[in-house]
Amino acid sequence: MDLKKLVLIMFMIMSILVTGCDNGNNEGSTGNSGELTTNTEENGDLRLYFFEMGKADAFIIYNNKTTILIDTGEKGEGKDILQYMENNKLNKIDYLFITHFDQDHVGGANKVLGNTTVSQIYTSNYPKESEEYNTFMGRVKEKNIPTTVLREALSIDVNGIKIDVNAPAREVYEEDPSNNSSLIIRITYGEKTFLFMGDAMSDRIREYIATNPETCDVLKMPYHGRYMGCLDDMIVKLKPKYAVITSSKQDKEAQETKDLLEKYKVTLYRTRKGSVLMQTDGKEITVFQAS
Repeated sequence: MDLKKLVLIMFMIMSILVTGCDNGNNEGSTGNSGELTTNTEENGDLRLYFFEMGKADAFIIYNNKTTILIDTGEKGEGKDILQYMENNKLNKIDYLFITHFDQDHVGGANKVLGNTTVSQIYTSNYPKESEEYNTFMGRVKEKNIPTTVLREALSIDVNGIKIDVNAPAREVYEEDPSNNSSLIIRITYGEKTFLFMGDAMSDRIREYIATNPETCDVLKMPYHGRYMGCLDDMIVKLKPKYAVITSSKQDKEAQETKDLLEKYKVTLYRTRKGSVLMQTDGKEITVFQAS
């Protein structure tokens, strides 16, 4: 049986002690207690799966009633999202967020849109011409999927999940216009919060932390772990307990970024070491990383 599938089945049928490899630099291996807590309430636990797709972003977030997809990886990686959905009996996507239109975030969307039901799409306000972008737009039109370009903040409360989206304040940024147009998405479930920073660069990060955002438990680090001077202020402001970096063996995260997370005692998971599964009942977070 496929390792990832085995892991997911284990998560669904029993409480397990979570183990993993500690690589130093405060590298993560387990969740808070190491024990899976089952939520008996109607909505069930919230699961967040961070795909191992190299230097690309794709995250699927779901409970018993609602499925959210944030970004879709590179072209050719949509099949991995669909396989995960099949393995976990997820038959539709309620909300798809494209944080921005770089190919490593929108590339897999065509495959996903062509092979499952997507009820609503939200995108960044800055289009970026590419084969992947054009294919995505064509598929959206073909499927007639409701799509909203976000220029203002958005809040959604659905089946116990609170989604808060911070939209770019500018129509066009002078530097790194695509990355700096990233949607920043905050997911709250009970007492636990998960923040996805897209590929936000310095301008966008500073813009966001100036809004006095609430702290978070889990932070998906911006732009694949690239180091920027504003990251120190960001970590101080957000106070995450865990961080996830999407990077590849060829394009690793910056050592300075790892050092910064270690300085503030943030437990780090890197998808280049394996996909990451988080589960919460709204009170505790359990983490497993495939090896």
